[in-house]
Amino acid sequence: MSESLANAAKHAHASRVRIDAAVRDGWLHLSVADDGAGGADPARGSGLVGLTDRVDAMGGSITINSPAGQGTHLQVHLPL
Repeated sequence: MSESLANAAKHAHASRVRIDAAVRDGWLHLSVADDGAGGADPARGSGLVGLTDRVDAMGGSITINSPAGQGTHLQVHLPL
């Protein structure tokens, strides 16, 4: 998740980031949302691709929602 925090500061110029974590039914659920520039696209850079690859390798899932001008919200679900 440090990758998403670095992206929020370095690329999105976010002023706020909200991080939520919970464990339910043997899964770790993480959410990272910022109020930055949005428009994050895994096809344009290696950071989000690397993050997605690491989550996939652990048997988890990741969702990236990043409309331009509306911030970025990452949701990650990892088995424990």
